[in-house]
Order: sequence, then structure tokens, then C-alpha cells
Amino acid sequence: MIPVPIGDTAELDVVVAHEMTVRFDELGAVHQVYATYSMAKHFEEAGRKLLLRHLEPGEGGIGRSVSVEHLRPSQVGDAIRVRARCVQSRADRLTCECTAVDAGGRELGRGTTVQVVLPEEALARIVAPRPGIVAPGPADTGPDTP
Repeated sequence: MIPVPIGDTAELDVVVAHEMTVRFDELGAVHQVYATYSMAKHFEEAGRKLLLRHLEPGEGGIGRSVSVEHLRPSQVGDAIRVRARCVQSRADRLTCECTAVDAGGRELGRGTTVQVVLPEEALARIVAPRPGIVAPGPADTGPDTP
């Protein structure tokens, strides 16, 4: 991995959609606000945007950890900017501090992500399906499909 300068950032702009609200597999819909797990996904995506600019040929990245402190709710239709900022960069690891801020400047959440960098061959072995396990295809969206 090409060293990521401390303080380097990547941003992700999202608009809260119904698919990003709180809906549990067993319990169903709970609140029509931006879900903490959607924020976690966006933190990881912003961190990955930063990582991709620094991968060398033959390298890939995979998430190792994510933490989220969800500070305020956000409604469907709200614009949110997610920023990942490098706080630690090693040969095989990128750690980012992440924030989510709405158009009014309110901090909605903060957290961290850690991604590990591996040779693509090693990464392919790690994420390969286990023998006998059939992974659902893109058309199978699970029990929440209307």
C-alpha cells in the first residue's frame, strides 16, 4: 500500500432513502430515520474510497472493524456528507476517523473504521464461498422484499 498521509480524507454524499431506515429482519420497521447500521456502511464506504487511491497493483482491502456513535436522527430525504480521515496508516492497515454531518452542519455520528490490505490472491481465498454453500444472488434480497 502506498502510504496514506495522516489527515488525508475521502467524502461520500448520500441522501437518506427509505432503504436506509431502521428495519430489522425479525421485528420489521421500527423508525423511519437513518439507521445506525446504514451509517456504519457509509463510514466503511468512505474509508474504502480513501483506501482505493492508495492500493498498489495486486492488493485488495477488507474491513476489519467499524465503530459508530450515532448522535442525532436524520429523516428520509436529508442530505448527509460522510467524511473518512486517515489517523493511522501502516503497510497493511488503514485506520480512519469518520463523521456524518447533515446539510445544516449538525454532526449526526462519528466513529472509526479499520481496513486490512492483503495480496488479492489471499483476499480471494478469504472471501471464497465454502464448498457446498450456495450464496444468494443479486436478485435474492431476502425476507424484506415486498
